Amino acid sequence: MKQVEIELIREAVNDSAAFGKLFAQYRPLVLTVLKPYHLRDFSYDDWMQEARIAMLKAVVRYDGSSGSQFGPYYRMVLKSHLRSVLRKHFAHKRRIDANAVPVNDTSLESLHDRLAIRSVEDGLLMRVEFLQFLESLSPLEYEAFEAAILYPSKKPMLDRHRRALERARAKILKFSREDE
Repeated sequence: MKQVEIELIREAVNDSAAFGKLFAQYRPLVLTVLKPYHLRDFSYDDWMQEARIAMLKAVVRYDGSSGSQFGPYYRMVLKSHLRSVLRKHFAHKRRIDANAVPVNDTSLESLHDRLAIRSVEDGLLMRVEFLQFLESLSPLEYEAFEAAILYPSKKPMLDRHRRALERARAKILKFSREDE
């Protein structure tokens, strides 16, 4: 990593101009990461603000002395931050407020539309989190998981991948508990 970039990252902790320059430099990465996300009550500016918050976390915690690259580190911090935002948005205690219907709104069609939008958002969140789960599997665990899903009746194939399948099951249980 270039010394100039390391200095810019260090300056970005306390200097808003350096932070703005660094954020502009990583804007294409931000747009790529944000592409699959959409929430009904979040505007483009809200998503960019969340990306700035994640960048601030990244510049404060980043230690380039070991030779690691800032870009991949920021991508990881950004994805983690966005998952947290989605979890908060879909938290059970907030779902009651999100699904509340005003007393003066008597249109059942309007209620149906709101619930349909909510189920689309839930499906999007599930898809994003399932893809992240699949990325956490090793190639052998992925192969075992895929074999178990696609060919559940082929016992010899499953026996060969037994230990990898056990690890994949443990990971999916751990992954599902993280969302509670």
